[in-house]
Amino acid sequence: EFNGFGELEINGWVAHPNAGTSDADPYARARAARTGRIALGSAEGLVFVARTDDANREILATCTYAIVGKTPAARAWTLRASDDQYLTIGSPTGGAFGLHSGNVLRDQSGAFKITFSATPSSGNWLQSAGVGNRYLIITLYDTSVASTTGISDYTMPSIDRVRCND
Repeated sequence: EFNGFGELEINGWVAHPNAGTSDADPYARARAARTGRIALGSAEGLVFVARTDDANREILATCTYAIVGKTPAARAWTLRASDDQYLTIGSPTGGAFGLHSGNVLRDQSGAFKITFSATPSSGNWLQSAGVGNRYLIITLYDTSVASTTGISDYTMPSIDRVRCND
């Protein structure tokens, strides 16, 4: 799906920093009008979407993934999973709808490992449900990522497929 020009890609995670600003291109504005989704302004934050894992394979609801690493500096961040319509994957069995920077366990270096799967996992777990493609969405709040020129200095978490249940 085309989200407009001005794409920012970091390790497979894609954002559109101008989408919520007066500099948004006409395509991004039309998409917002059509879908009703309002983008964050540049001072509010930046939304990154991953549609594939690190091997460039679609992220599937029936597979288990390890999301490992750190996010760029931000006051706070959230991680959620969505379907291909960007609707958040919910859990009738009590799994988390999403995780955030305040409730994720980290190692001594500040890195985290999150398991994204249909079955519960110890540690940080984000539940997948159903079938089909999934998108992982990290929202960085109050971050300088889009306003600096040192983009190459930033990294996003890796997404590694561990196994598939199909």
